Amino acid sequence: MSHREVKGKAMKILIVGGGISGLVLSIALRRRGAAVDLVELQPQWNVLGTGLSLTGPTLRALSAIGIVDQCIDVAFGFDRVMFCDAKGSRIADLPMPRLAGPDRPATIAIGRPALHEVLLRNARSLGAAISLGTTIASLKQEVGAVVVEFSNGGTGTYDVVVGCDGAHSPLRRMVFTSVPSEDFTGLAVWRASMPRPAEVDCMQVFYAPRSKGGVNPHSREEMFLFLVEQAPEGRRIPPEQLPEVLRDLLEDYSGDVMNYVREHVTDPARIDYRGMSAFLLPPPWHRGRVVIIGDAAHTTTPHLATGAGIAIEDAVVLAELLATGRAPADVFDAFVARRFERCRLVVETAVRLGEMEKDPTIPIQAHFDLMAATFKQLAQPI
Repeated sequence: MSHREVKGKAMKILIVGGGISGLVLSIALRRRGAAVDLVELQPQWNVLGTGLSLTGPTLRALSAIGIVDQCIDVAFGFDRVMFCDAKGSRIADLPMPRLAGPDRPATIAIGRPALHEVLLRNARSLGAAISLGTTIASLKQEVGAVVVEFSNGGTGTYDVVVGCDGAHSPLRRMVFTSVPSEDFTGLAVWRASMPRPAEVDCMQVFYAPRSKGGVNPHSREEMFLFLVEQAPEGRRIPPEQLPEVLRDLLEDYSGDVMNYVREHVTDPARIDYRGMSAFLLPPPWHRGRVVIIGDAAHTTTPHLATGAGIAIEDAVVLAELLATGRAPADVFDAFVARRFERCRLVVETAVRLGEMEKDPTIPIQAHFDLMAATFKQLAQPI
């Protein structure tokens, strides 16, 4: 194959994984005319999680593929993050830039199921072929193509295969001979959804000696709590004990908002607890005509509220580069050149913020300053 793929021939691309990056990539590629197959291992959609934040750079990326307003319509928008002490006293507000346009919010929080519905609806309406209960069983790279055998016995031949199959990516293990392990951060995160009181109109962050907590409104009716604490690796808490353990941690906080939260963490089904690890695959993120993106290439903790954001950016940038018609090797080199340092900034800064949270002697202002400086860098074009 020449430096450029055959001119006028629509690329046929297989996406492995139907999470955020996989669905965004399918939308972005279909808008540029590529033929897209997406396989998802789950036999039915089982969207986990409460809510997540999409900051200005992410909204800018979603605007580039025409779905930002649909996301805003089912989310809650705001222009600042409020920093407080454990008693609820405000210390500072961090203003967030409106990168998706002056008539759109700087940041939104959105329910994970609501985001999935927007992405899936657009991927289907644009003609992506989506298969559930299926994944790759094997692949063989040939000259000019990748031949794939699926877990259901079917086969396919593709110009490019993209791994969007998450932090524990089976495709990554299939194509990379040496992959560093995830690093457990010594921290765990709690999330819980509950009704939103009117006074919670932006993300609010509270710092206590043994944890960091906060609330984020993700719709007019709902908000979610997040709380980060030090925890041993592999800790398991029986579901029926989750409310009691979480309420004990919340005793470190006072003030109207966190008192309200403590009264509303009663339903184990609305509480999620998990340890936090970080991972960054050294470049290159590709082998032949196979490339991985999103959590498969970089898994971050939620300290910058940007994990989903950089996965979305990955998908938008990769689709843009594939549409140039250049050979996959050149596209993938350009993709990693644009993405690696930006993703490393997010992963490493998030880990650093987590380490700072372990030391209660570090002033809250230091957390604020590091986040402000990082968001300023991330505001630059992708």
